[in-house]
Amino acid sequence: MSVTTAGPRQGRTARERGPWPRRWAWPAAFTAGALLLFFAVLRLAGTQPVKADAASNALQAWQMLHGNPLLHGWWLTDVSFYTTELPQFMLVELVAGLRPEVAHICAALTYTLLVVLAAFVARGRSRGAEGTVRALLAAGIMLAPAPGETAWALLLTPNHTGTGVPVLLLLLLVDLAPRRWYTAVAAGVLLAWALVGDPLILVIGVLPVVVVCLARACLALLHRRVLWYEIALGCAAALAVPAADAADRFIVALGGFTVSKNPAKLVQPSVLPKNVPMTIRSFLSLFGADVAGARGTLNETFAFLHLAGAVLVLAALVLGGWRLVRTLGWRGPSAADRADLVADVLVVAIVANIAAYFLFYQLKNVDQAHEIAPVLSLGAALAGRLLGGPLLRARLVPALAAGLACYAVMLGFAASGRPAPPDNAAVAGWLEQHGLRSGIAPYWEANSVTLDSGGTITMGSVKLTGRGLSPWHWNEDMRIFNASDHSANFFITVPGEQVTPARARAAFGPPARVYHFRGYTIMVWNENLLRQLGPPVG
Repeated sequence: MSVTTAGPRQGRTARERGPWPRRWAWPAAFTAGALLLFFAVLRLAGTQPVKADAASNALQAWQMLHGNPLLHGWWLTDVSFYTTELPQFMLVELVAGLRPEVAHICAALTYTLLVVLAAFVARGRSRGAEGTVRALLAAGIMLAPAPGETAWALLLTPNHTGTGVPVLLLLLLVDLAPRRWYTAVAAGVLLAWALVGDPLILVIGVLPVVVVCLARACLALLHRRVLWYEIALGCAAALAVPAADAADRFIVALGGFTVSKNPAKLVQPSVLPKNVPMTIRSFLSLFGADVAGARGTLNETFAFLHLAGAVLVLAALVLGGWRLVRTLGWRGPSAADRADLVADVLVVAIVANIAAYFLFYQLKNVDQAHEIAPVLSLGAALAGRLLGGPLLRARLVPALAAGLACYAVMLGFAASGRPAPPDNAAVAGWLEQHGLRSGIAPYWEANSVTLDSGGTITMGSVKLTGRGLSPWHWNEDMRIFNASDHSANFFITVPGEQVTPARARAAFGPPARVYHFRGYTIMVWNENLLRQLGPPVG
């Protein structure tokens, strides 16, 4: 009896275990791919020096971890990143501590998360071969960072790249969650949360959802139908704006940080023709395809091959725009039901981001492309979602696989570049060796030196004004300029800064000692320089 029963039991166990390798194959491959991508992007980010902007985020997160959660005393830039990048910096600093490499780790985490989310949004509800092709197409397009300006704009400034994360999360929620009132509420809460961190959410999140949902609802009303879900979703998105404004006011009322005024404004009509070529170059640079700006045979080859990703996104944008126009035309009462809400929102978000960039900024170089950084992840998701199926049916999967492999090799080559030291690490070490612990400097040297020293040196950012030198309200903890509690006895600058050694002498008098180190001028006084600064300026 025992022999007879053992055989079937063993057979059933084998059959039960049989599906497991296939069931876990894709999750294992997906996880391995994400880890490889993270380490590649981490290496690529490491080829870019950590400058003052990223240093400021690291210092803000460090203070939030150490008793200042609302950043009391801080004046931030026009973008706080309070609910977007700063929580991520806090989590990384819990493990890594306060050091420049935190910026590289956060850049790699953010970009890996963007690729994963773009792939899921591209796949949508599709499964099988089409779902796989959709996801891989989106992920492949995002293997775009190349050496130089592209890596800098996408990974290190800090920038709006990470703002694509809440937008893609929103689209996943809309795509996969039930069409119920609580989904609309969750979408509104997500938008409000992200809007506190980055006002760009108004352009690439709130506006697209409101416009698309309102247009759908109006179309349905013309045919005597009410699309309650679209109405609820549009209203929730619109209410995110006053909710975020209330949250900002509440933070200020509690003594939290202050955000500087956004410098963006409508440019003069005469500027627009000059913005056209730079807008095109900025768009291409996001995909590593700025052929006009590439220098050297290798970089030109990189840019030329990356044109494929940019072309696919443009094709998807045209196709998605055409479908959106058809949806909003007189196509019968069920037109809105048949349309792809996620694709429509993506189209409007991309167009709105590029239009705002073109109309509100006087474009001088492609470094400004970080203002449209979300276009990369949103465009990749749109291309995968709309073109994955047609390319599969056209039997172009082998060509896509070859392109994906080529992009992966190029990313690996870019990641093999020489690591760049932190921007002011050398002078930070020199200051520590000479016992200089508290000073002032122009913006690009101030917070950067503080981070490079691990917080052992306190530096304040100053700006040239009509009255001499004054603290600058830009990514700065203004409490360190309180002369009754703090002191500063040295000043550093480099060639090219507006605040020259001559200006420092005019403001503070002759220094007691002057040092020159690797292009830096370090001037030391035997008094507290904070007492001679003018009032803070914005």
